Amino acid sequence: MVRGKFLIARTPRDQVSAIMSTRIVTAKATDRMGAVIRAMVKHKIGSVIVVDKGKPVGIITERDITTRTAKGQNVRTMTAQKAMSKPLITVPRSEEVWEAVAEMLRKDIRKLPVMESDKLVGMVTERDIMHWLVKVAYEPDMPEDLKKLLEVQAQAHSLPT
Repeated sequence: MVRGKFLIARTPRDQVSAIMSTRIVTAKATDRMGAVIRAMVKHKIGSVIVVDKGKPVGIITERDITTRTAKGQNVRTMTAQKAMSKPLITVPRSEEVWEAVAEMLRKDIRKLPVMESDKLVGMVTERDIMHWLVKVAYEPDMPEDLKKLLEVQAQAHSLPT
């Protein structure tokens, strides 16, 4: 398939499932934001998915926290449900990466939860997309130092098992 000046092959690695993170931190809608913020700091992540009765209903991002704080709101004492962005914008795991990028641009978001049926199965972030773009741009001849840097970054940003 040709898009713009780039030739992009239709392969499984072009799907969101190939680049998404699968370890997702969630919070209950009734959780206090103080606990949510501590979880974000502990896991070195920029967002938490809010669930209600086991179903994803929203997302809390660093942007949500800083925007509310700038408006003078006491974020730490409010519930996750009150602080979250909604509705939750998601993509299916089979979505092509380029379509996910377009959705993120259209909605002005940096994180995109990945669903399969009604189940949360992953998250795609700007960082995931940047890594994917670097790999696509350089393959099959990626410089070894860049390959190592991407591997180190991936390990540094994965959650402990």
